[in-house]
Amino acid sequence: MEQCDYLEYWGAGTSLTVTSDIKTLPSVHITSSCNTESGQEISILCLVKDYQPQIISQTWSTSSGDITTGITKYPPVLGQNNKYTMSSLLRVPAADWNRNTVYYCKAGYKPDNMVITTFPELQAPQLIPLVPSPEVLHNQTTAVLGCMISGFSPDNIKVSWKKDGVNQAGVVVLPSTSRTKGGFDTVAYLPLRVEEWINKQVYTCEVIHAPSGYSDRINMTYHKVLSIFIQNPGMEEIWINKTATLVCSVFCSDPSQVHFTWKVGGKERSKGVVTRRPSHEGTRNPVTSELRTSVEEWTSGVEFVCFAQRSSSSSPMSARTNYNKVEPKKPEVRLLLPAHEETKRSHKVTLECVVSGFYPDLINVTWSKDGALISNNTSAAPTALEQGGTFSASHFLTMSTEDWKSGSRFNCTVHHRASNTIITKDAKNIQELSVFIQNPSTEEIWINKTATVVCVVMGADLSQVQIYWQVSGRERTTGAVTRQPRGERTQDRVSSKLRSSVEEWTSGVEVVCSAQRSPSSSPVSAWTESAKVETKSPKVRLLPPAHEETKHSNTATLECVLSGFYPDLINVTWEKDGAPISSTTNATPTALEQGGTFSASHFLTVSSEDWKKGSVFGCTVSHPPSNTSISREVKSFQELSVFIQNPSTEEIWINKTATVVCVVMGADLSQVQIYWQVSGRERTAGAVTHQPRGEKTQDRVSSKLRSSVEEWTSGVEVVCSAQRSPSSSPVSARTESAKVETKSPKVRLLPPAHEETKHSHTATLECVLSGFYPDLINVTWEKDGAPISSTTSATPTALEQGGTFSASHFLTVSSEDWKKGSVFGCTVSHPPSNTSISREVKSFQAGTDLTGEEGKEEPGDLDGDDNVLTVAAFAILFIISFLYSTFVTVVKVQQ
Repeated sequence: MEQCDYLEYWGAGTSLTVTSDIKTLPSVHITSSCNTESGQEISILCLVKDYQPQIISQTWSTSSGDITTGITKYPPVLGQNNKYTMSSLLRVPAADWNRNTVYYCKAGYKPDNMVITTFPELQAPQLIPLVPSPEVLHNQTTAVLGCMISGFSPDNIKVSWKKDGVNQAGVVVLPSTSRTKGGFDTVAYLPLRVEEWINKQVYTCEVIHAPSGYSDRINMTYHKVLSIFIQNPGMEEIWINKTATLVCSVFCSDPSQVHFTWKVGGKERSKGVVTRRPSHEGTRNPVTSELRTSVEEWTSGVEFVCFAQRSSSSSPMSARTNYNKVEPKKPEVRLLLPAHEETKRSHKVTLECVVSGFYPDLINVTWSKDGALISNNTSAAPTALEQGGTFSASHFLTMSTEDWKSGSRFNCTVHHRASNTIITKDAKNIQELSVFIQNPSTEEIWINKTATVVCVVMGADLSQVQIYWQVSGRERTTGAVTRQPRGERTQDRVSSKLRSSVEEWTSGVEVVCSAQRSPSSSPVSAWTESAKVETKSPKVRLLPPAHEETKHSNTATLECVLSGFYPDLINVTWEKDGAPISSTTNATPTALEQGGTFSASHFLTVSSEDWKKGSVFGCTVSHPPSNTSISREVKSFQELSVFIQNPSTEEIWINKTATVVCVVMGADLSQVQIYWQVSGRERTAGAVTHQPRGEKTQDRVSSKLRSSVEEWTSGVEVVCSAQRSPSSSPVSARTESAKVETKSPKVRLLPPAHEETKHSHTATLECVLSGFYPDLINVTWEKDGAPISSTTSATPTALEQGGTFSASHFLTVSSEDWKKGSVFGCTVSHPPSNTSISREVKSFQAGTDLTGEEGKEEPGDLDGDDNVLTVAAFAILFIISFLYSTFVTVVKVQQ
């Protein structure tokens, strides 16, 4: 408990008297309060400074009169300026303090000339009217008048509302909030019907602040106003129709009299303008004006302004907009070969061209064989929206197995008009080994308590193939089992399994699988890395059926909401009055949340009669990885239910906003009020509440609170409270945001494969990024220090185990350019972690057949001759530490 240690500064003092005929009045200050040891009293200190002569009168009082008890005065102290300072301590009962009593400290030499200071400081309020917006009047049947009362002290205020001089019921006064610079703020609301407001009666908010003697009122009356909005052109219209149409909408009581004017770049525009009047009368029907312009003008960044005017004598309202440039994103293209099993057992094979990471969704794909276009036997999957707002699609070419085995070269060409990009990938039948590695499944790790890595080797004639394992750089034979093909020259697949403990796998290890046809041949390898896993237990909420459902339906549905758990292994059971229920249950698919955790909803459907009987229904959630079991119960009741929903991942990282949604459920919500608190402080800014549209018919009211991404990711507690009336108890729900800890990326720059530079006109460098969070990354390329903006591409960002992200970015240059010995650089900036990392690489002329390509391949990443890995290409994996004399990597890290 805080003590009054400021008294130790003064002590008993030293008595020294200085006399003077000139009287100097003091300055008087009152400090903040503190509790005594017992907690039953509050102490405040009055400091009387810089007065002369020594003997002075000092008293305490309230509005009720002088105070004579509980006062301790300390002797005056003479300062270096030959003036005195004294202090007086007043102890008052805690009960009196909590009544917002104003205390006066007076000091001086004459009763009619005293210096007076109050505690708390007296401040009269300011009144600010709050009236419904046009959007509320046009779209809702109820509205709220507000009277903002700001800057008063102490917190002792009385508020009343009147309509044409008659007192009104249903007034809601929010709890006062303290300001950082002193004083208090509050808002007094009066709910009413929209029809009552627009009838132009006079509504009066009267405020009395007795401590400061303040009494005032503010009148509010409805005035007709226009409400105007602009809608920008849609993406499909811009990129497909090659036109841009802006729509200006106005809501008002008499749309027939509205006149529109457009200005483009400050100049009036009438060409391409069409005005559309509503077909039905009423304030809910807008009048619109459309302005059609060219895509070139719209994307040039010029400002468009729409003016609306009720009559020539009225003031015009305006809305303005301009084009926010969205950078097109080039596609990443991979050409996947047919499975060897398909070529062996089927008369037809299929090539798949995977196109990803492009924006906008406008792509054209063509196929060719040995340079000649193919127009038949092609198909495509629907375009899909990727994480991050880009698109992906797969296109297919089907041919005969004989055609594929003939050795012809097949091409997939992707044209993306928006980014002016054309990418071609080719493939042909090959006979080399392919090695793929598969991580343990989540179910095996957390249920079977084992971790098995599977290595699959594919190719022709695998009867003599040998498979080796390495774990974190060391050879491993324990726990390894290899399944050899059963007949020579007839099998195309060999698999090997390596079983380890869950503890080893979840600690974070690198596992390498290598395959070799013979001791003299070069090995082919694939590897994987496990991430260190931290389990997270679920949060569980049990939501009762909606009141509307139990009122109009024969069934009632309870929802058990699970969130924030990792890994995705959950078991949910239902009970009624303690007895298990196994029927009438279902669930949504598990969803991936921001941060790498999971969420899901499970449902129980019962009869409305069963629900209304008052039985207790329970939801029990078990999560074996975190050794957690959580139960929630609910029964039929008529009180309010309040639920809160966090912002979505897409809104936070794409829209750059954070909106928390509060849903209140119950019967007759026409008068319900919703309040917000953020980290213990009342919040009205950014809050919008949607009231029910009809009395006694709606069972749901929602309120949205929009805040900044910075505030949400800093870690705050948000509380939503609902109250039927000022006299009823509030019902609250709360949520906490997790403080986002950013993680800077790890960066590796891989040179082109030697085989590529030897047999192809181009060479591809790969910049591998991993371990970063959140998914906001920028990559640039340089050649000899000069930026390169063309011939670059990237894979879609992928979510790693552990909640971080990874991606690969590519630079394609000519083989001649690479062999000249230029220095190529990849610079990665990650704004959330304030990190910039550069990697550089140059070609070498050692005269050996070496490759800088790491031997890691994954299923589906086989692009033509890239699968042909020479003996020297694999040797680089084992002698990389000796290549610094011919292959130089310069690392520059700026943090």
